[in-house]
Amino acid sequence: MSLHSFERKSPPLFRRSLSPLARLGVASALSVFFMLADSRLHWGDYFRSAAATVLAPLQWLGEQPVKAVDLMGAYVTTVESAQQTKEQATIRVAQQALKAQRADLLLRENASLRDLLGLQQQLPLQARAAQVEHVAADPFVRKLVIDKGSSQGVVQGSPVIDENGLVGQVVRVFARSSEVSLVDNLQHATLVLNNRTGERSLVYGDSQTPRGNALEIRFLPNNTDVQVGDIISTSGTGGIYPAGLPVGRVAAVEKHNNSAFMRVQLAPFAKLLSVNHVLVLEPIEALQTEAAASLNAENKRAAPAKGGARAASAAAKTGVRP
Repeated sequence: MSLHSFERKSPPLFRRSLSPLARLGVASALSVFFMLADSRLHWGDYFRSAAATVLAPLQWLGEQPVKAVDLMGAYVTTVESAQQTKEQATIRVAQQALKAQRADLLLRENASLRDLLGLQQQLPLQARAAQVEHVAADPFVRKLVIDKGSSQGVVQGSPVIDENGLVGQVVRVFARSSEVSLVDNLQHATLVLNNRTGERSLVYGDSQTPRGNALEIRFLPNNTDVQVGDIISTSGTGGIYPAGLPVGRVAAVEKHNNSAFMRVQLAPFAKLLSVNHVLVLEPIEALQTEAAASLNAENKRAAPAKGGARAASAAAKTGVRP
């Protein structure tokens, strides 16, 4: 007898498993049962609470990387936004400052032009308004270049002034521009007088003097009456500058025991290198020439009339008709 004959075999009923449809029915019934029990007896609350308590730390750990990424992204966005806001604010401030500077510059230019126009109407001389284009590139002589030349009637030797006083003299004329030698050049000399005392003297350029006192009166005896604050203007002699153009104000008077002459420094009234608009006057020599020519023309026109009057008077005396 073999050993297999002693093996016990299950009855056929127990060897058969449930069919899939039966399993589905059992699972559905259990689901319905637990749903009804949970809705009636609230069995699921205990399981859910326990599961939430157990899974809460794991959920917190899982959320931290996501929150860290979100915080980093928000920080970067905030920094970029703040940087853009700062840059925009800086640009707006710069634009506002530029507008304010332009407005201030326009106001000053308008005031300067109004003063020049008023001065042009008051001057008994013919004057032409001109604009300064740039400072001439000359290392030895301080010169300005203006936008008026021979085409506009500018001639060499014409005095140039701004609304404050004497700027210089036209030394070179082109068709549509001219060069103006400034009054503070070392080679420049101007005949002037002291408005307070009437004392006449010569003013020389001294552009290398510090403190802005770029003019100097030389060869004045130590006993000359000169005081700080005296107004110095052109004397009208010399055939270049008309009388009464403001030149400068006495800024310093120096007397030395070892010298017979004092040193008088002047601060020019004109803005010189910072001037934008000027008036070009007609030289005195041209005015004198025009006046002489006009006087000669009038004398020539008057000569025949005087001769006719004399002949008529002689004829009346002799009774003979001319």
